[in-house]
Amino acid sequence: MYLIFVASLNENMKLANTLQGQLKELGKESQIINLVDLDLPMYDSFKEEHDGIPKKIESLIRDMKKASAYVFVSPEYNFSLPPVLVNTVAWISRVGDDFREVFTLKPIQLATHSGGSGENVSNAMRSQFTKLGSLVMPREIITTYQSPLRADSSKRILEQFVQVAE
Repeated sequence: MYLIFVASLNENMKLANTLQGQLKELGKESQIINLVDLDLPMYDSFKEEHDGIPKKIESLIRDMKKASAYVFVSPEYNFSLPPVLVNTVAWISRVGDDFREVFTLKPIQLATHSGGSGENVSNAMRSQFTKLGSLVMPREIITTYQSPLRADSSKRILEQFVQVAE
C-alpha cells in the first residue's frame, strides 16, 4: 500500500488523483490522505497536555506503519511548506518513543502543483523528510499553471519510485 498525502485541495488534489491512477496502472494500491480533511488542531504543548493526541493521528500512524512508501503532494506557501503539512508532522512527532519509525528508510516521492516554480517546497520537503530518515527520491514531479503535468514523465518517475519501494 502506498499512501498519498495531499496538503491542499484543488490542483494538488487533481495531481494526487492522477498519480494514484498511474500507480494503479503500475499495479500498486494506494490511498489518498487529505491533510486538510483531517482538520487537526494546531499543535502546541498545552493542547497536547490537556487534550492528548488526536485520534486521527493515532490512526494515521497505524496506516503509515503498514505502508510501503509515501507520496507527498504539496503546494508551495510563501516559498516553503504549507501549515497543514507542518502541523501534521508536528503531531506525528509527539507519538511513541521513536516517532521517526514511520519515516526511517521509507521511500518518499515528492510532487507539487505550485503557482511558482515548486522548487522551494520541494527543497523544504526534501530537507525535512531526509532529516527524519526517509529515502527521498531524487526527482520530483512538479507542475505549474505554465507547465502542466507530462504524464509520460511522471509515469517514468513513479516507475523508479516503485522499484525503490519494492
